[in-house]
Amino acid sequence: MKKVFVIAGIAAIALSSCKPTEKNYRAAYDAALNKREKVAETLAADGLLAEDAPKSQVVDGDTLYFVNEVIRVDDVASPLKPLNVAVGVFKMNTNARSGAAALKERGFDARAARALEDKWYIIAGSFDTVDETRAFIKRFREENPQYPYIGLNGIPVIVRH
Repeated sequence: MKKVFVIAGIAAIALSSCKPTEKNYRAAYDAALNKREKVAETLAADGLLAEDAPKSQVVDGDTLYFVNEVIRVDDVASPLKPLNVAVGVFKMNTNARSGAAALKERGFDARAARALEDKWYIIAGSFDTVDETRAFIKRFREENPQYPYIGLNGIPVIVRH
């Protein structure tokens, strides 16, 4: 009988040590970021750009990055405007929804938006004009200098839809 309790105790300790932690998530994120940077460096060295990479455009001295993509949100009552500032992109909707909820708690009109290729963007703001979008990006970057921009190259991207 003692053996059963000992084995059960060891199994409980082993199972409890398997749960994911923020440290593990951060390590995986850093590894993915390093891999992406190496690919970007290789492409840049070869003079190539990824086909789906955001395209840069200088607007009144500010470099903005645009991507054209069909995206949609679940909330039909609050549709997206033509220019949407994406601050993260994920393959899983739960990650995008969680990130959007965290930004919403901080006062942003954030939401998760699904793209056709099973990508989920965190949209931090949705705007009609480039000037509104530029002002928002500038404010967002000033207020959030350490924001991770997961899935993006360290910058917000404007998704035109």
